[in-house]
Amino acid sequence: MNDTATKSERLSESGARLRSYGVEAEARRRSCLEAERGWSWSRLACFFTGFLVWFWLDDANAALAVTGIAGVLFVVSVRRHLRASADREFADRLLLMIAESRQRFGGKVVTIRSNHRPVEPDPTRQTPESVLDLGDTWWLSEQERDDLDLYADPVGVFGLLNRASTNMGARRLRDMCEHPCLSPGRIGARQACVRLLDDQMEARLRMMAGVATLRGRDEPLGSFLSAVRSATGLPSPGRIRMLRLWSIPSGLFVCIALPPAVMGIPGWLGALLMVVLVNAALSFRMHGDLDVRLHPWRDVAHAVHGLLFACEHAGGELPDDTELARLRDCFADAIAPDVLPALKWRLDLTNTGGTIHAILNVVFFYDLHTADAILNRVVPHRETILGALGALADLEAMTSLASFAFEQPVAVYASVAGEPVLSIEGGVHPLVAPGRIVGNDVHLSAGSRVRVITGSNMAGKSTYLRMVGVNTLLAQLGGVVTARRVRFAPVRLVSDLRIRDDLSKEESYFMAEVRQIRRMLLPPPSDAPLLGLIDELFRGTNSVERIAASVAVVRQLMESDHFFVVATHEHRLTELADGLVATNHHFDEELGSDGPVFEYALHPGPARMRNALRILDREGFPQAVLDKAREWMAKSADDGGRLDDAGD
Repeated sequence: MNDTATKSERLSESGARLRSYGVEAEARRRSCLEAERGWSWSRLACFFTGFLVWFWLDDANAALAVTGIAGVLFVVSVRRHLRASADREFADRLLLMIAESRQRFGGKVVTIRSNHRPVEPDPTRQTPESVLDLGDTWWLSEQERDDLDLYADPVGVFGLLNRASTNMGARRLRDMCEHPCLSPGRIGARQACVRLLDDQMEARLRMMAGVATLRGRDEPLGSFLSAVRSATGLPSPGRIRMLRLWSIPSGLFVCIALPPAVMGIPGWLGALLMVVLVNAALSFRMHGDLDVRLHPWRDVAHAVHGLLFACEHAGGELPDDTELARLRDCFADAIAPDVLPALKWRLDLTNTGGTIHAILNVVFFYDLHTADAILNRVVPHRETILGALGALADLEAMTSLASFAFEQPVAVYASVAGEPVLSIEGGVHPLVAPGRIVGNDVHLSAGSRVRVITGSNMAGKSTYLRMVGVNTLLAQLGGVVTARRVRFAPVRLVSDLRIRDDLSKEESYFMAEVRQIRRMLLPPPSDAPLLGLIDELFRGTNSVERIAASVAVVRQLMESDHFFVVATHEHRLTELADGLVATNHHFDEELGSDGPVFEYALHPGPARMRNALRILDREGFPQAVLDKAREWMAKSADDGGRLDDAGD
């Protein structure tokens, strides 16, 4: 996609591709369903054929031959039926991915997966480290996350982006959103990955369908991750080897001695009892330690089956170029025969219990063989397995960004500049419904660092500030920005848009705002400039001090090397703008018969229109109230003039 072109130019073509692929996937599902039904009838027919022929034919040899053939055909039918069933289930998940994409297509403001901030698990279940280098990052505080509606209800920015099927993938996306990248090189590398996944819609949806196998399996997947991290080999390898060797002749002896012992042949019963008692004593001695070691591996087999399936599909679809090739290599290593495939069937051995399980432990030391087989697969390949899990989380975050890019009507990949600049043309807020979109610009550079925004309530100031913040965040994620054109250098985002008091911290509304503004005035040293977004300075104090402090703060911001966008109702702040370092812009409105009519388009210069008293007058407020308000405004203007003079 051309950097200067909007996504809307391809929207019709992309929608046709999505519909066409949906038709193709539905046809594939019907074909798989027919095959599944056919092989189901085949296995049933083979079973009853073998069963009936065995009793119907008088010739024992012929009956044995026909039954044997029927048995072989039954096994083949079962395997083909399972394969057809797996293909049909994959087709179902692929259709689900297509349906979810169509729900968001065109930029519809809906949440497909979870909109809430993923819960942090215990340390043993935290998402493995990213396979890809994240570079230098900037941490968004709770204030910025709230101001930018990252996890807002019913739909937040994270909810628009999140398409992860696992909690691990959602947590990786969360970490990317809360730690925007400050490295131009890393942003460019991530853009290349997202572009490729955006353009290759069919492959992306197939990979997402493969990972969707793990939906609803977060608990066993977390248990598996914890078990892999804490796995250690069995103690005393020499003793374990001797016990495993002893289990072979002793187990065979029990099988051989059992029939003659049951028949009462002298000598066999005593020998059998002696061997069983020895094995029972050894098994009882090992039971406690083996039970502890096997416990983490019980009930995780389904998660490992799903992980293997996801790795196989992702590894087969990922390209050879871009950093996605590193994810593909991690998946290829994990699906090697001696890693996840070998571990999968060994984990199936843990799903036993009851009397048969107890007998197998006495005869063959079943738990010992099972534990040793699992740990001998996990411990040597621990980093390979953790790498696959980390790569899976990376892939889910990337496909989430790519899905957002594909489905958004107004979107562009940002151009990363070598000098401090933030230029957004036709920027819109992704949480605003497409039918209500009005694009606006922002241009900040070393020579023009501050924008002062004025206008009435509901005219668009707060939305504009959030549009700038959200699109800056999207640019630093390496995905698309909801604008016509973007050129920027990475910034450290700090906001003061929605200050709240916090009783748990014994922090008043005013104190919370003061501390947030201090972060902008005294930022930590860094090569990346600060981008400060401020909506009405010092709302939590009286008007005289508020004006004085606001004027002093804006003057200080103008003298810094950072970028700021300040929305205000206070005309004294507009008088500080010199047209160079700081510029004035405003939102207009008209007072119609039913109330204010807003156009939501930004214009140069400060706002001149004041509608508050006109609205009060139209709504029938007493004339005395209006007269007193106008009198107070005149006096306030005089006081303000003296304040400004005193400040110079």
